[in-house]
Formats: sequence, C-alpha cells, structure tokens
Amino acid sequence: MKHIVLGLLALLLSSTLAYGDSIPCQFQMRDGSIRCGKVFSPEKLDKKTLVIFVNHRQLKAEQTQFSYSYLVDKLLADGISCCFFDNRSLHSEDSTSLTTLFDMADDAADVYNSLKKNKMFRKYKTGFIGASESGGSALISASSVSIPSFLIQLVTNVEPQDQKDHQIFTLYSSPVWTAAFTDMGNGMGLSFHEYSAMVQRMIDDMKHSRIGNKEDYAKRLYNKYEGGIKNHKEQFVPLITHFLEKQMEEDYMAPRMWYNAKPYYKKVKCPKLLLRGYYDYNVLCSTNIVEFEKAMHENGNKNYTSVIVKATHSLMDMSVERRIMQGRDGEIDRSKQHQIMEAISEWMRRNVI
Repeated sequence: MKHIVLGLLALLLSSTLAYGDSIPCQFQMRDGSIRCGKVFSPEKLDKKTLVIFVNHRQLKAEQTQFSYSYLVDKLLADGISCCFFDNRSLHSEDSTSLTTLFDMADDAADVYNSLKKNKMFRKYKTGFIGASESGGSALISASSVSIPSFLIQLVTNVEPQDQKDHQIFTLYSSPVWTAAFTDMGNGMGLSFHEYSAMVQRMIDDMKHSRIGNKEDYAKRLYNKYEGGIKNHKEQFVPLITHFLEKQMEEDYMAPRMWYNAKPYYKKVKCPKLLLRGYYDYNVLCSTNIVEFEKAMHENGNKNYTSVIVKATHSLMDMSVERRIMQGRDGEIDRSKQHQIMEAISEWMRRNVI
C-alpha cells in the first residue's frame, strides 16, 4: 500500500505534446446497438496498454476528451493508448427514466469487451479511469469484466451515496441553506437535530420514489416540523419545493441514490489509484479516503495507491476555483491540474506498464 501527499510546493512539470494516430472504432453494446468511438495510439514506443475513459452521464464525449487532454498527451508520450466513445442521451428514448451511473458502467464494460474481441487490442493491458460520478461507473465496470489491468478513480465517492448526500446538505456544502432552516442566526428555528432528520427523510423518500407532488410533500413536511419552526414560516414550503425540484428534476441526485462502492471493490483485484482533493467540498476527502482504505483492508487487497492532493473537486487551487465560481475574467491557471495529471501518468508507468 502506498499513501502519498502532494504538497503545494510540488515542482511544476512541463507539458509534453505526444500526437498519435486516431483509430475510429465501433463498439458492440449489450442492447445490440453500435456505439462509435476512437482509440488514440502513440506514434512510437507502444506499450500495449490502453485506458478507457468512462463517460459522465451529464457530459458529451467531446467534453470528457477535452477535460483529459493534458493527461492524454502525457499517456501517449509514455506509449499508452487512450479510448473515448460516444455517450448515450441523458434521458431514455421514451423519456420515462433517467440515464444513471450504472448505465455508464454498462457502456464502459461493453467497450472493454469489444476491445478484447478486436485482434488489434486483444492483448493490451486495459483498464478504466473516471472522475467524480464517472469514477463510480469506472469501478462498477472494472468489477463486471474479466481481469481488468487497472482502475483509476479521481475525486469519486466511496461512501454509500445517501450517507454522502446527507453529510453534504447538513454540514458542508451549503451553510446558507442550513442557516435558513435552523436556529443559527435568523433562521426558521429548527434544532440541528430536527433539520438533519428532515434532510435524511427527504433523501430516503427520494431514493425510494415516495415523493410524488413536490409541493404537497413540502406541505406534509411543514405539518410534521411546524412545532419547531419559529420564524419565516411562509418560506418553508417554497424552499423545500425548490430543493426537491433541483435535486430530482435537474438529473442530479436521484439517478445515483442507490450507489454503494464497497461491494464492487470486493471484485476488483487489479492495481487501483484513488486520488482525492484536500479542498473537495463536494466529495469529502477525509471520510472517503478512510472508507476506501478500510475497504481495501477488509478485502485483503494491498495493490492500491491513495493520493491526497491540495486541490478542489475540479483539481484546481482553491483560489482559482473561487475565481471561476465568481465568474471573473482572465486566463484560468490549470497548473495544479497539470501536476496532478503528471502524477497519474507516473503511477501508470510504475504500476501498470
């Protein structure tokens, strides 16, 4: 087991452009459809190693490829091929269900199996990489195929998803939201215990599809907690209704509520890299890295590396992330991202090829 902490004073490593060949591919999916994609292969020093970049359900394949462009250059320079493939639509064709991170996992596994049937790539060491939610999909994919060669997860969630969401909405992500409902400052007056129980109830009801009409549900919540609400009572129903609409209708929370990483880790024995951001307030660093290493210990798996970088969920410096969130003009400093991508490339050189 390796545990690495990269500090802010890590040396900035220069970019190496490594243009390679682009090979158009067609992948057979389990539903009988054909998905198009590309494999970028190095011009020379081919190490017969291939990285499948797992799609995020809310991003197009072009966006995924752009976000990893620096890493792709590094990998190609090291003789490692990279595979991208078209994403499915966010909504199913009949629009009655949402695409989930489990669907993304199925797609990446089908791409893996198609590559293994291709004479050109059959003997390649092939594995998966994913960031944030697609890191969970990468894990599920690795657990469902035969003998993946590696798994790389960046700023991804390890805790059961409903537990993670409860922590975020009560402790970390939105102190303004917490203050609005509790007795902090000039809030509505609920005790923190009541507020925490209310959030947990909403998460459970979203997970088990028990909400229905969101405004009616908000009114029922108001009736349950009315005794603890001392101020701004008229704001309760609109705020809860807005919260539910955002989480359920903007394709954010509901499609991943059932995710729990631990059962999948039991099936993945290949080398694993888990990279966490110290300043990540979306997928918390400390709780998730503890749960990851605990899962590795419980499974008797010593073939892993856990890395903590002083960066945000977007793998940037905190100051840069804040400037972007505030909509300020000016060139974005991606030097922190580049350092991190260099570390991933170095891990591949040492542990896979």
